[in-house]
Amino acid sequence: MTAIAKSPERRCNFQRRTFAFESARCAFKAYMQAIGLSQDDEVLLPSYIGWSSREGSGVFDPIEQLGVQYSLYRVSQKLQVDVDDVKAKIQANHPRLLVLIHYFGFPDPNADVLCRFARDNNVLVLEDEAHAMLSDQVGGICGRSGDAAIYSLHKLLPFTRGGLLVLNTNNHEETMEMLGQSMGEDSAQSFHDYDLCRIAWRRRENASFLLQSLLDTGLPLEPLYSRIPEGVVPQSLPVLVNGESRDDLYFQMNALGYGVVSLYHTLIAPIRSEEFPEAHYLSRHMMNLPVHQDTDKQALGNLVECLTQLLKR
Repeated sequence: MTAIAKSPERRCNFQRRTFAFESARCAFKAYMQAIGLSQDDEVLLPSYIGWSSREGSGVFDPIEQLGVQYSLYRVSQKLQVDVDDVKAKIQANHPRLLVLIHYFGFPDPNADVLCRFARDNNVLVLEDEAHAMLSDQVGGICGRSGDAAIYSLHKLLPFTRGGLLVLNTNNHEETMEMLGQSMGEDSAQSFHDYDLCRIAWRRRENASFLLQSLLDTGLPLEPLYSRIPEGVVPQSLPVLVNGESRDDLYFQMNALGYGVVSLYHTLIAPIRSEEFPEAHYLSRHMMNLPVHQDTDKQALGNLVECLTQLLKR
């Protein structure tokens, strides 16, 4: 007969060690250094990575700084991972690390399958949750199948900086020793000062309202996702602008005070259009609408009305 203690005693049970950094890209770089990636090792990345002159490229900058090898896997025109392409490149290239990006807070439906396949082939997995921290922390639907995850605090909270590295497994002793002193411990503390559950609820409510409103208008805007799945907490609501100039609409909306963004308007140079046409289609047509916790249904209704006036001229 197995006895049961009065309270939990296993300190490592369900533990996720967290380290704070200046940014998510710093956390990513530190993780690659801590697992001992060399310039002979390869990292497998998605073929949808943006760049801007002001911010650089979050996930790709550390790759270039460390000089590690990399290859790119395909994504569909719906921004879903090409599972067969990932599997083929894992078997052919034997990368040390696979990076899965949970764009806009929506984890890829095949993320768990890919994590299992990577593990079976001795490949580590990092889940880039710069947009999906709340889908992880509140929704509980991502961040736990891989070996590690990174968060970007300012993408979801009113911060100007701050990133976190989360280690999922208990066999990271050497990795934790290599991490040493991290930066921005104050960011890690203030992260817990917010009611994440209520923030998540507001973001889901805003996204659901905005999505339905757009579907009701018949505008030439195609939401990338037809619904907000259980557990998903959107960072923004991505739509494809069809039959109109995405850039013109972007500038018009911002001039009127509506903070829409085009997060991946320019792809990094290695993502060539002839090899990855789906990614380039997305970069030309996608626009992200705000659903953050500082807005509400009335403001979002005004946003939809503004879009309607501009697109029906």
